[in-house]
Amino acid sequence: MKKNRIPLLTIALIALAAPASSFAIAGTGSLSAGYTTAHDISPNTFTVKTGEKVRLEINPTDTASGCMSDIMIPGLWEKPQPLIKGKKVVMEFTPQKPGAYKITCAMGVQRGVINVR
Repeated sequence: MKKNRIPLLTIALIALAAPASSFAIAGTGSLSAGYTTAHDISPNTFTVKTGEKVRLEINPTDTASGCMSDIMIPGLWEKPQPLIKGKKVVMEFTPQKPGAYKITCAMGVQRGVINVR
């Protein structure tokens, strides 16, 4: 019986250590991501449902610079939001059409995606 605990513990530790690259919500809910200059937005891929309100929060631990200093989601959130250390960015929207919506800087450089199903 002791042998069974070790593999299970190993699997649990690997799952906890794996980077979160995607986040999905069911129903109305919040999405959360962090921002650093070294790793940009993480996680950067989300899946949501058509017609359900979404609240995306990004918590910058660094201040972004250059063209990557702002973030927006064309088709879901058109107004560029600055990424400033310690200032939470909140975007609320209700996707009306399915598709893949790019998370970009103000110049359109892709940094993630929101998949609407």
